[in-house]
Amino acid sequence: MVVYLNACGHGLSDPAVLQRMTAHLTREVEVGEVRAAVEAADERATVREAAARLIGGTSEQTGLCSTTGDPWRASTARIPMAGKRVLVAPHEWGDNIAHLRALGGQVEILPPLDFDAPDFGAWQARIDEDVAAICVPMVTSVTGLRYPVEAIGALARPENCLFIVDAAQALGQVPVDVGAIGCDLLCGTTRKWVRAPHGTGLYWIGERAEAVTGLTAAEALTNMALRSAQGVALSRAGATGGLSPMLRDGLQAKGVKVLPGSTGAVTIRVADDRAAALRGAMAKAEIVGKWPDPMQDEPASNLTLEDGALLRLSPHIYNTEDEIAQTIAVITR
Repeated sequence: MVVYLNACGHGLSDPAVLQRMTAHLTREVEVGEVRAAVEAADERATVREAAARLIGGTSEQTGLCSTTGDPWRASTARIPMAGKRVLVAPHEWGDNIAHLRALGGQVEILPPLDFDAPDFGAWQARIDEDVAAICVPMVTSVTGLRYPVEAIGALARPENCLFIVDAAQALGQVPVDVGAIGCDLLCGTTRKWVRAPHGTGLYWIGERAEAVTGLTAAEALTNMALRSAQGVALSRAGATGGLSPMLRDGLQAKGVKVLPGSTGAVTIRVADDRAAALRGAMAKAEIVGKWPDPMQDEPASNLTLEDGALLRLSPHIYNTEDEIAQTIAVITR
């Protein structure tokens, strides 16, 4: 049996989610897409309401989309960049940084934070009147560090400076409240910890972001089968199983170096001369994890592959203690 430990990449969908999607597709075959969509009209409205509840927002300001990148790119593309700077956290997603640079903005990487005792003095000193946006991931991709987004949102910034939060790794894993964060735009996929189907996401856009970009919340997700299934997943989101501490502690007890992380991702460093053997052992045991490349995923962070490969394991509610024990045994063996 497969031991699936890649919730950070794509969580296994709840059976109820897949059943709802299958039921709608079956209904489309029976009566056609138009009638099936009409029959699901009442349900359609509840999906945005469920999305809004998950992030502490309102349905009027919460939209549905296919992935994190769609609203992120659409909004940043409309920010006036001429003569402006964009401040980016060190763990920002690599594609986001590349997109900002392609827009012609002056991208500046902010200084690293001590996550145990963050000092925002250096960050605040960078925020002048020429800063158009501040971009931060709520939870980092490679090691699962949670950025103190609430404190960042409280920093003084120009009136039209947007605080943009990538919550792809946060939704369904840690509490998200756009009001407490103080952001202007928050977006994230729901295929990971929320366990909705691939090709589903959500975003929230505040009044300042609407004024600067001209964008409003909309139902960009038009596939009704996906939308219905996403609604089921959103209504059931929240529990993660709590097995990450068991995995982290078990590996450390066996002398395995675990990189710092505060959420569900457990990332270890694997010596280059052992990486191939571990890949083979995991494949034989049918354990699915992720071997991230930080130079692609988080190119501005200080993580590299110079000291060995990285293996990220992210358990979810569908995993068991026996699977965690098996994984620890395979890695340490």
